[in-house]
Order: sequence, then structure tokens, then C-alpha cells
Amino acid sequence: MSTRPTTAELVHAGLRRCAAARREVSARYDRGALTATEWAGALAALHARDARWWAVLARATVADHSVPVVYIAAVSDAEAGALHAAADWARTAREYTRTAVARVA
Repeated sequence: MSTRPTTAELVHAGLRRCAAARREVSARYDRGALTATEWAGALAALHARDARWWAVLARATVADHSVPVVYIAAVSDAEAGALHAAADWARTAREYTRTAVARVA
């Protein structure tokens, strides 16, 4: 019988999958299989997914009163960083779209 993974293990696995997906999306963009808009949009979505994983860990750490506050702050900073990256990539995707539309017009 296997033991159930901890929240930290689940989050770590989720973050690893997101990192792998970002590498794959960038490789597809490098091969020309994605437009710049699709690439930036995918990266925005993957960074948003990272933020959701960090939020899962944040909820678990806040509920565990034995976790030092500095650890909770670090998790919160990681979540904020991922949200910021997601917003930046979403803005970049919108800029790529505007540029593409301007070229066509």
C-alpha cells in the first residue's frame, strides 16, 4: 500500500510539470509551430497555473501553525511572482496581437 503524497509533494510535482510545459511551449515556438501570440498566451496561462500551485501550498502552510512565518512569506512571494509573470506574458500576448493586426491592416 502506498502512502498518500503530502501537499508539498503534490505542489512540487505540479510546479515541475508547469516548468516542463513552459520548456515545451518555448521549443514549439522556436520550431515555428506557434505564433508569438500563441507562445506568450501559453506562457501566461502556465505562469497562472504556477500561481495556483503556490496558492495551494500557501493555504496548507497557513493552516499548519508549526510552519515558520518566513516560510509562509516565501510561498506568498512565489505566488505573487508567478502572478506578476502571468500578467506580463498576457500583456505581451496582447501586444503581439495588436502588432499582427496592424501589419495586416
